[in-house]
Amino acid sequence: MGSGFEHAALAVFTTLAPMGAASFIALAYAFVAGKPDAETAKRLDRWTAVPAIVMVAGFVGAFMHLANPLNAFGVFAGVGSSPLSNEIVAGLVFAVAALVYWVLALAGKLSGGARNGFLVVLSVLALVFAVFCGLAYMMGTIPTWNTPLSIVQMVGYALAGGTVLGFCVVGLAHAEMPKGAPAVALALALVGVLVDAVGFGAQIAGLDAIRNIWGSAAALVPAIWGLFGTFAVCGIVAAGLTYAAGKKAFSPAFMIVACVVVAIGIFVARIGFYGLYMGVAL
Repeated sequence: MGSGFEHAALAVFTTLAPMGAASFIALAYAFVAGKPDAETAKRLDRWTAVPAIVMVAGFVGAFMHLANPLNAFGVFAGVGSSPLSNEIVAGLVFAVAALVYWVLALAGKLSGGARNGFLVVLSVLALVFAVFCGLAYMMGTIPTWNTPLSIVQMVGYALAGGTVLGFCVVGLAHAEMPKGAPAVALALALVGVLVDAVGFGAQIAGLDAIRNIWGSAAALVPAIWGLFGTFAVCGIVAAGLTYAAGKKAFSPAFMIVACVVVAIGIFVARIGFYGLYMGVAL
Protein backbone atom coordinates (compact mmCIF):
# COMPACT_ATOMS: atom_id res chain seq x y z
CA MET A 1 0.00 0.00 0.00
CA GLY A 2 1.11 3.57 -0.60
CA SER A 3 0.10 7.02 -1.72
CA GLY A 4 0.69 6.32 -5.40
CA PHE A 5 3.53 8.84 -5.60
CA GLU A 6 6.04 6.04 -5.14
CA HIS A 7 5.04 5.16 -8.71
CA ALA A 8 5.29 8.75 -9.98
CA ALA A 9 7.77 7.75 -12.70
CA LEU A 10 5.29 5.20 -14.04
CA ALA A 11 2.55 7.81 -13.82
CA VAL A 12 4.68 10.06 -16.03
CA PHE A 13 5.12 7.20 -18.50
CA THR A 14 1.43 6.28 -18.69
CA THR A 15 0.46 9.94 -18.96
CA LEU A 16 2.88 11.16 -21.60
CA ALA A 17 3.76 8.16 -23.79
CA PRO A 18 0.17 7.27 -24.83
CA MET A 19 -0.63 10.99 -25.14
CA GLY A 20 2.25 11.51 -27.56
CA ALA A 21 1.36 8.40 -29.54
CA ALA A 22 -2.36 9.13 -29.82
CA SER A 23 -1.70 12.68 -31.03
CA PHE A 24 -1.14 11.07 -34.44
CA ILE A 25 -4.90 10.47 -34.60
CA ALA A 26 -5.42 14.24 -34.73
CA LEU A 27 -2.54 14.57 -37.19
CA ALA A 28 -4.18 11.95 -39.40
CA TYR A 29 -7.37 14.03 -39.36
CA ALA A 30 -5.36 17.16 -40.16
CA PHE A 31 -3.92 15.59 -43.30
CA VAL A 32 -6.89 13.52 -44.45
CA ALA A 33 -9.61 16.12 -43.86
CA GLY A 34 -7.52 19.28 -43.97
CA LYS A 35 -5.62 18.44 -47.17
CA PRO A 36 -2.82 20.90 -46.37
CA ASP A 37 -0.69 22.36 -49.16
CA ALA A 38 3.00 21.49 -49.41
CA GLU A 39 4.19 24.40 -47.27
CA THR A 40 1.67 23.70 -44.51
CA ALA A 41 2.56 20.01 -44.61
CA LYS A 42 6.21 20.94 -44.05
CA ARG A 43 5.27 23.03 -41.02
CA LEU A 44 3.18 20.18 -39.60
CA ASP A 45 6.10 17.81 -40.12
CA ARG A 46 8.49 20.11 -38.29
CA TRP A 47 6.09 20.53 -35.36
CA THR A 48 5.63 16.76 -35.15
CA ALA A 49 8.76 17.03 -33.00
CA VAL A 50 6.42 18.05 -30.16
CA PRO A 51 4.56 14.72 -29.76
CA ALA A 52 7.86 12.93 -30.35
CA ILE A 53 9.42 14.80 -27.42
CA VAL A 54 6.37 14.12 -25.24
CA MET A 55 6.55 10.41 -25.97
CA VAL A 56 10.30 10.28 -25.30
CA ALA A 57 9.73 12.07 -21.98
CA GLY A 58 7.21 9.36 -21.12
CA PHE A 59 9.70 6.59 -21.84
CA VAL A 60 12.29 8.39 -19.71
CA GLY A 61 9.77 8.10 -16.87
CA ALA A 62 9.54 4.34 -17.40
CA PHE A 63 13.35 4.12 -17.45
CA MET A 64 13.60 6.11 -14.18
CA HIS A 65 11.21 3.68 -12.49
CA LEU A 66 13.79 0.89 -12.71
CA ALA A 67 15.82 0.28 -9.57
CA ASN A 68 18.80 -0.39 -11.81
CA PRO A 69 18.84 1.28 -15.26
CA LEU A 70 20.75 -1.71 -16.63
CA ASN A 71 17.59 -3.77 -16.08
CA ALA A 72 16.11 -1.99 -19.08
CA PHE A 73 17.85 -4.45 -21.38
CA GLY A 74 16.07 -7.34 -19.68
CA VAL A 75 12.65 -6.14 -20.76
CA PHE A 76 12.98 -7.93 -24.10
CA ALA A 77 13.52 -11.29 -22.40
CA GLY A 78 9.93 -11.31 -21.23
CA VAL A 79 8.24 -10.55 -24.56
CA GLY A 80 5.19 -12.77 -24.91
CA SER A 81 5.09 -13.78 -21.26
CA SER A 82 5.48 -10.51 -19.37
CA PRO A 83 2.71 -7.89 -19.73
CA LEU A 84 5.21 -5.16 -18.86
CA SER A 85 7.61 -6.32 -21.58
CA ASN A 86 4.75 -6.49 -24.07
CA GLU A 87 3.75 -2.93 -23.14
CA ILE A 88 7.25 -1.55 -23.70
CA VAL A 89 7.66 -3.44 -26.97
CA ALA A 90 4.29 -2.19 -28.23
CA GLY A 91 5.46 1.34 -27.45
CA LEU A 92 8.77 0.79 -29.21
CA VAL A 93 7.02 -0.63 -32.29
CA PHE A 94 4.93 2.52 -32.46
CA ALA A 95 7.98 4.72 -31.85
CA VAL A 96 9.99 3.08 -34.64
CA ALA A 97 7.07 3.32 -37.08
CA ALA A 98 6.53 6.97 -36.13
CA LEU A 99 10.22 7.72 -36.59
CA VAL A 100 10.23 6.13 -40.06
CA TYR A 101 7.15 8.19 -40.97
CA TRP A 102 8.69 11.40 -39.64
CA VAL A 103 12.02 10.92 -41.44
CA LEU A 104 10.29 10.15 -44.74
CA ALA A 105 7.92 13.09 -44.31
CA LEU A 106 10.71 15.55 -43.52
CA ALA A 107 12.64 14.27 -46.54
CA GLY A 108 9.60 14.80 -48.78
CA LYS A 109 9.47 11.13 -49.70
CA LEU A 110 5.75 10.57 -48.97
CA SER A 111 3.00 11.09 -51.53
CA GLY A 112 -0.38 12.27 -50.28
CA GLY A 113 -1.88 8.78 -50.32
CA ALA A 114 1.15 7.15 -48.70
CA ARG A 115 1.22 9.79 -45.96
CA ASN A 116 -2.47 9.38 -45.18
CA GLY A 117 -2.17 5.60 -45.10
CA PHE A 118 0.89 5.78 -42.86
CA LEU A 119 -0.91 8.11 -40.45
CA VAL A 120 -3.92 5.80 -40.25
CA VAL A 121 -1.61 2.89 -39.42
CA LEU A 122 0.11 4.99 -36.75
CA SER A 123 -3.28 5.91 -35.28
CA VAL A 124 -4.18 2.23 -34.95
CA LEU A 125 -0.76 1.40 -33.47
CA ALA A 126 -1.21 4.22 -30.94
CA LEU A 127 -4.46 2.69 -29.70
CA VAL A 128 -2.86 -0.77 -29.64
CA PHE A 129 -0.09 0.68 -27.48
CA ALA A 130 -2.69 2.15 -25.10
CA VAL A 131 -4.38 -1.26 -24.85
CA PHE A 132 -1.05 -2.91 -23.96
CA CYS A 133 -0.45 -0.21 -21.35
CA GLY A 134 -3.69 -1.30 -19.69
CA LEU A 135 -2.94 -5.01 -20.09
CA ALA A 136 0.31 -4.52 -18.16
CA TYR A 137 -1.72 -4.02 -14.98
CA MET A 138 -3.96 -7.07 -15.32
CA MET A 139 -2.14 -9.24 -12.79
CA GLY A 140 -3.85 -11.83 -10.61
CA THR A 141 -1.66 -10.87 -7.67
CA ILE A 142 -3.02 -7.29 -7.61
CA PRO A 143 -6.84 -7.59 -7.64
CA THR A 144 -7.39 -3.82 -7.56
CA TRP A 145 -5.62 -3.47 -10.92
CA ASN A 146 -6.60 -6.82 -12.41
CA THR A 147 -9.61 -5.69 -14.41
CA PRO A 148 -10.36 -4.85 -18.08
CA LEU A 149 -11.20 -1.39 -16.75
CA SER A 150 -7.45 -0.76 -16.62
CA ILE A 151 -7.44 -1.08 -20.41
CA VAL A 152 -10.51 1.12 -20.80
CA GLN A 153 -8.82 3.84 -18.75
CA MET A 154 -5.64 3.84 -20.80
CA VAL A 155 -7.55 4.09 -24.08
CA GLY A 156 -9.52 7.01 -22.64
CA TYR A 157 -6.40 8.83 -21.44
CA ALA A 158 -4.69 8.32 -24.79
CA LEU A 159 -7.65 9.64 -26.75
CA ALA A 160 -8.27 12.65 -24.50
CA GLY A 161 -4.64 13.68 -24.14
CA GLY A 162 -3.64 12.75 -27.68
CA THR A 163 -6.47 14.76 -29.23
CA VAL A 164 -5.48 17.90 -27.36
CA LEU A 165 -1.78 17.46 -28.11
CA GLY A 166 -2.41 16.64 -31.77
CA PHE A 167 -4.50 19.73 -32.34
CA CYS A 168 -1.89 21.74 -30.47
CA VAL A 169 0.54 20.72 -33.23
CA VAL A 170 -2.03 21.91 -35.79
CA GLY A 171 -2.16 25.28 -34.05
CA LEU A 172 1.60 25.61 -33.74
CA ALA A 173 1.93 24.84 -37.45
CA HIS A 174 -0.78 27.40 -38.33
CA ALA A 175 -2.53 24.79 -40.45
CA GLU A 176 -5.95 25.62 -41.84
CA MET A 177 -8.58 23.07 -40.89
CA PRO A 178 -12.07 22.29 -42.24
CA LYS A 179 -14.96 24.29 -40.83
CA GLY A 180 -16.07 21.44 -38.57
CA ALA A 181 -12.61 20.81 -37.07
CA PRO A 182 -13.32 22.45 -33.67
CA ALA A 183 -16.36 20.21 -33.21
CA VAL A 184 -14.33 17.14 -34.20
CA ALA A 185 -11.61 18.07 -31.71
CA LEU A 186 -14.17 18.65 -28.97
CA ALA A 187 -15.94 15.36 -29.69
CA LEU A 188 -12.74 13.28 -29.71
CA ALA A 189 -11.48 14.84 -26.48
CA LEU A 190 -14.82 14.40 -24.72
CA VAL A 191 -15.12 10.79 -25.89
CA GLY A 192 -11.72 10.18 -24.30
CA VAL A 193 -12.82 11.82 -21.06
CA LEU A 194 -16.08 9.85 -21.06
CA VAL A 195 -14.35 6.52 -21.75
CA ASP A 196 -11.97 7.11 -18.88
CA ALA A 197 -14.72 8.35 -16.59
CA VAL A 198 -16.54 5.07 -17.15
CA GLY A 199 -13.40 2.98 -16.69
CA PHE A 200 -11.97 4.76 -13.66
CA GLY A 201 -15.37 5.41 -12.07
CA ALA A 202 -16.41 1.76 -12.36
CA GLN A 203 -13.10 0.64 -10.89
CA ILE A 204 -13.52 2.97 -7.91
CA ALA A 205 -17.13 1.90 -7.40
CA GLY A 206 -16.04 -1.74 -7.13
CA LEU A 207 -13.24 -1.18 -4.61
CA ASP A 208 -15.32 -1.92 -1.52
CA ALA A 209 -15.78 -5.52 -2.71
CA ILE A 210 -11.99 -6.06 -2.76
CA ARG A 211 -10.56 -6.79 0.68
CA ASN A 212 -7.54 -8.24 2.43
CA ILE A 213 -6.50 -8.57 6.08
CA TRP A 214 -6.01 -4.81 6.30
CA GLY A 215 -9.52 -3.97 5.16
CA SER A 216 -11.30 -2.70 2.06
CA ALA A 217 -9.43 -1.45 -0.99
CA ALA A 218 -11.70 1.59 -0.86
CA ALA A 219 -9.67 2.81 2.13
CA LEU A 220 -6.37 2.77 0.24
CA VAL A 221 -6.86 6.22 -1.30
CA PRO A 222 -9.52 8.10 0.70
CA ALA A 223 -9.45 10.99 -1.77
CA ILE A 224 -9.87 8.75 -4.83
CA TRP A 225 -13.18 10.30 -5.89
CA GLY A 226 -11.56 13.72 -5.61
CA LEU A 227 -8.78 12.58 -7.93
CA PHE A 228 -11.42 11.22 -10.30
CA GLY A 229 -13.18 14.58 -10.21
CA THR A 230 -9.92 16.43 -10.84
CA PHE A 231 -9.33 14.42 -13.99
CA ALA A 232 -12.92 14.92 -15.17
CA VAL A 233 -12.77 18.68 -14.64
CA CYS A 234 -9.34 18.98 -16.27
CA GLY A 235 -10.48 16.85 -19.20
CA ILE A 236 -13.63 18.87 -19.78
CA VAL A 237 -11.78 22.18 -19.42
CA ALA A 238 -9.08 21.03 -21.85
CA ALA A 239 -11.73 19.90 -24.34
CA GLY A 240 -13.47 23.27 -24.00
CA LEU A 241 -10.21 25.15 -24.50
CA THR A 242 -9.50 23.04 -27.59
CA TYR A 243 -12.91 23.90 -29.03
CA ALA A 244 -12.43 27.60 -28.24
CA ALA A 245 -8.94 27.50 -29.77
CA GLY A 246 -10.40 25.90 -32.89
CA LYS A 247 -12.61 28.90 -33.38
CA LYS A 248 -9.40 30.94 -33.59
CA ALA A 249 -7.49 28.68 -36.01
CA PHE A 250 -6.40 26.51 -33.06
CA SER A 251 -4.74 29.35 -31.18
CA PRO A 252 -1.35 28.00 -29.98
CA ALA A 253 -1.67 29.81 -26.64
CA PHE A 254 -5.04 28.19 -25.89
CA MET A 255 -3.78 24.80 -27.08
CA ILE A 256 -0.65 24.86 -24.93
CA VAL A 257 -2.75 25.63 -21.86
CA ALA A 258 -5.14 22.82 -22.84
CA CYS A 259 -2.22 20.38 -23.12
CA VAL A 260 -0.94 21.30 -19.66
CA VAL A 261 -4.40 21.02 -18.12
CA VAL A 262 -5.21 17.61 -19.61
CA ALA A 263 -1.76 16.25 -18.73
CA ILE A 264 -2.21 17.34 -15.11
CA GLY A 265 -5.63 15.69 -14.98
CA ILE A 266 -4.34 12.40 -16.39
CA PHE A 267 -1.30 12.41 -14.09
CA VAL A 268 -3.47 12.97 -11.01
CA ALA A 269 -5.75 10.10 -12.02
CA ARG A 270 -2.77 7.81 -12.63
CA ILE A 271 -1.39 8.61 -9.18
CA GLY A 272 -4.77 7.60 -7.76
CA PHE A 273 -4.68 4.37 -9.76
CA TYR A 274 -1.21 3.44 -8.50
CA GLY A 275 -2.27 4.26 -4.96
CA LEU A 276 -4.81 1.43 -5.25
CA TYR A 277 -2.04 -1.19 -5.21
CA MET A 278 -3.12 -4.13 -3.03
CA GLY A 279 -1.43 -7.51 -3.15
CA VAL A 280 -3.48 -10.66 -2.52
CA ALA A 281 -1.02 -11.91 0.09
CA LEU A 282 -1.30 -8.89 2.34
